[in-house]
Amino acid sequence: MRPLLELSVKNYKSLRDVTVRLGPLNVLVGPNGSGKSNLLDVIQFLGDSVREDLGPALDKRGGLGDVRFRGYDPSSGIVNLRVSIHVKAKVTAHSHEEAPDEYVLNFWGLSLKTSGEKGQVRSFLRRTEQFKFKRVKGRGRRITINGSKVDLSETHGEKKTTKSGPSLRSDSLGLSTLPRLASSGGDEVRKVAELFSTFRVFDVDVRAARRPSAVSVTPTLQADASNLAAFLNYLRQDEENFERLQEDARAIVPGLVRIHFRKVGGAEEAVEVELEESGLKGHTTLAEASFGTVRALALLALIYDPQPPQLTCVEEIDHGFHPYVFDRLVERLRWASERTQFLIATHSPSLVNRLSADELIVCERNTKTGESVIPAADPEVVRAMEERAHGRMGLGELWFTGSLGGVPP
Repeated sequence: MRPLLELSVKNYKSLRDVTVRLGPLNVLVGPNGSGKSNLLDVIQFLGDSVREDLGPALDKRGGLGDVRFRGYDPSSGIVNLRVSIHVKAKVTAHSHEEAPDEYVLNFWGLSLKTSGEKGQVRSFLRRTEQFKFKRVKGRGRRITINGSKVDLSETHGEKKTTKSGPSLRSDSLGLSTLPRLASSGGDEVRKVAELFSTFRVFDVDVRAARRPSAVSVTPTLQADASNLAAFLNYLRQDEENFERLQEDARAIVPGLVRIHFRKVGGAEEAVEVELEESGLKGHTTLAEASFGTVRALALLALIYDPQPPQLTCVEEIDHGFHPYVFDRLVERLRWASERTQFLIATHSPSLVNRLSADELIVCERNTKTGESVIPAADPEVVRAMEERAHGRMGLGELWFTGSLGGVPP
């Protein structure tokens, strides 16, 4: 699955000028502070903007001053950089690789002095947006938003028509507002908005995941895996798929025989996970299980989720796992990437050894300018180096030795 084709970002945190092509499985590697988290935060920022609007999404990150790139030289005269985010995706009915859906957001601050002798300086947030997509086969539509003005353009062969659309508040995003409109391309904009609003950053809270959770008919796996027991209980409705999950769990967790479930009384029906382990009498509850065991079950629940969001992020996916299991883990991630596009961060050369060149995104930080360099190694160069080193060194060793970049200075 590859709904997000390309992400271009300018002046967002350390991302001074970055363009990244994305595949079904994308693994980010690089030292701390190289921009991996900032790249993922761009997608989260768009999701927050859809749900809450532009201003609140910025406030959540400390405001425009904390979001805007700060690595430029003030003596250059640049005092008000525009932040630009350009997305190429494939989510509407008639989009394809050569004619993708496109969304462009630019925003910046504007300071004005009020009239009068004691005039005060007031700051305003300004933005422009542009959507481009095909409404029907063979036709294109572009929606441009500047301030509160919305212009709709449609192309029929060589003929282009433009008309004014609904007005928006100057501080509201069309990405948030237009999906609620029946006309004006609202359905297409909604599909673009959903790509980001459903983006899941999976970060397991082991303490919460160990606890029993309330039973639900069709639960959604929480981003912190706090409803892990209920979700695993839900997954066992598909007996064949659940047995595959258990086979993977046995390969990752030494001594695991079977996953059991026990109902727990209380105000509402809840369920608890118990593990049958070889050589031990009785069952082990998740509260008694190791950190790595809980993380493994949570990650497998994510991989076997039958209805995942279009985009899924997992930071430090190798945390708590023995390198021995990485072959199976990467194999399952590729299988799951048919249903959700993965953006994953890792510091493990052993895991990177299991990847192909087009799955690896190397990240670096230019210490002189403060800007991230992503990708720091061209995929074609990585592929050529991988071929030359075949049988002697894997991608993980090439990266670890600094041959691909993306290592601390």
